[in-house]
Amino acid sequence: MAYTLTPEQVRSVTDVEQAFGTTRLLPDWDDIPTDFKEGNSYTALADAIFYGRPLPKGTLELVDGVSPADLNKCVRAHLQSFEPKHEHKMAGVGYLMSCACTFYPGEEAA
Repeated sequence: MAYTLTPEQVRSVTDVEQAFGTTRLLPDWDDIPTDFKEGNSYTALADAIFYGRPLPKGTLELVDGVSPADLNKCVRAHLQSFEPKHEHKMAGVGYLMSCACTFYPGEEAA
């Protein structure tokens, strides 16, 4: 089944899921496009957040109904889960983010 993510699902991440991690909204490995498995600007964002590194330069345009706080909570909850394998987690969170926002790498906010 094709992966979809709605603003309601992004907002549905609970404080408990944020504290202990979740894989609830993570796409299945087979639903993740190859460019996310190989690495792209979204997976670079996920990697920077995961390792606490500076974020790549660029701007984010959120899907209507998704707030920065909700996306941040959703992403962090999925990054701190103990499952699945690291490669799946990075590719999956990158793909999850691409469904909730558009990242324009290298562009500065106006």
